[in-house]
Amino acid sequence: MNFEQLLYIKNVLEHKSITIAAQKLFVSQSAISQAITALEKELQIKLFQRSRQGTIPTEDGKWMLPKLMEIYQKTVDIKQEVKNRQSELFGNLVIATVPGVFMTILPKTFAKFKNIHPRINYKIFESDNPKVIERVLNKEVDLGFIAKSDEINEEILHVRNLPISSNYYLIVNTHSPYALFQQISLKDLDNTSFIVYGYEYFANLIHRFSEREPHILFSSYNSEVIKKSVIEGLGVSILSDLMLKDDPYIAGGQLKAIKLVDSPFDTPVTYSLIYRKDCPNKMIVEKLISFLKVD
Repeated sequence: MNFEQLLYIKNVLEHKSITIAAQKLFVSQSAISQAITALEKELQIKLFQRSRQGTIPTEDGKWMLPKLMEIYQKTVDIKQEVKNRQSELFGNLVIATVPGVFMTILPKTFAKFKNIHPRINYKIFESDNPKVIERVLNKEVDLGFIAKSDEINEEILHVRNLPISSNYYLIVNTHSPYALFQQISLKDLDNTSFIVYGYEYFANLIHRFSEREPHILFSSYNSEVIKKSVIEGLGVSILSDLMLKDDPYIAGGQLKAIKLVDSPFDTPVTYSLIYRKDCPNKMIVEKLISFLKVD
């Protein structure tokens, strides 16, 4: 018994005709007849008989043919599974992202991608913009999600725009005098300590756009530490609304987010993904990108 015999039998069953089956399979009638005869001889039963209705199962065929079709379908399923595994993506994908982006379009995308390609393992790091770009350039990560930047070497990196944006907010303790403001400028912050996310990006922006030298109390990549420090009254912070989505401290009345009116904080931030043109995991990266709505 072989797969070709089972395929011929399936088509004869469906069309009740050796002639039509031969036409559909682009083989000769004699090839199908000989294959069926050989199988009948192997099983020592007659499977088909000719009648006015065409080529139909014999009494023995009525109980044997369903079993043969089960074998046929199992064989088809095994062949497809082998094909899928041979073409299936596998390996490790390392990603670095600025905070907040992961909580937008990425979880659903990763879940869908993981369902289709279960043999891919992920490592995800959260950093500020300069660190994400640095890690991609140094081949420490395969893919980076960043706030859109003009400091990208497009000779080395592919850049694709993401369909998301965010705004910056000043985060204060609800007992702070600044909590009375509905919107605020950096020049309104007198002798205030800043607790900044990351070690470069936000600190540099505050230095550039403050009228006086700001006091940076400390920097951290841990947004939870930053929020709890603000709650304790150690200072204020600047975070994007992506980092504050469904935030329990704001919902619970411990923190307040105040809209900033200073440039560039008053302009929505757009985001991009970046990866090296010589990325060793380029096939996986570009397959994942195809699941995202990017420009």
